[in-house]
Amino acid sequence: MALVWTGLRVLRFPTLRRLLHRYARSSTTSTTGNAGRPHSSATYPVQWAITTVAARLPWATCLVQALAADAILRRRGLTSELRIGVRVPRNHDVPFKAHAWVECGGTVVTGAIDELADFKVLTTLRPQ
Repeated sequence: MALVWTGLRVLRFPTLRRLLHRYARSSTTSTTGNAGRPHSSATYPVQWAITTVAARLPWATCLVQALAADAILRRRGLTSELRIGVRVPRNHDVPFKAHAWVECGGTVVTGAIDELADFKVLTTLRPQ
């Protein structure tokens, strides 16, 4: 996550995505290694690692966590989707909010929040 955080500050976003894509493709693990496993059992170690590390890093925003998790999941041969969305307030009491999360096999791996259904997806980033 530290490399992703640094990359967001010193690189353009498309450049960082290309680097993370190369990292994900450079795996020596077979892409069929997770074929027989349910997504939940294959994604749990990634979910646990991202959550544990993020709890100790105050700068590990949802975008940093989502980018790191997406790269790790794809490196393990799993198909994941990084989603970026916004919650547009219906009244002035609720602030505008943006959020990033990763889904794999229909399950939210990172970025699960109570009001996730209130977010409108602006973009879904898939491997290039």
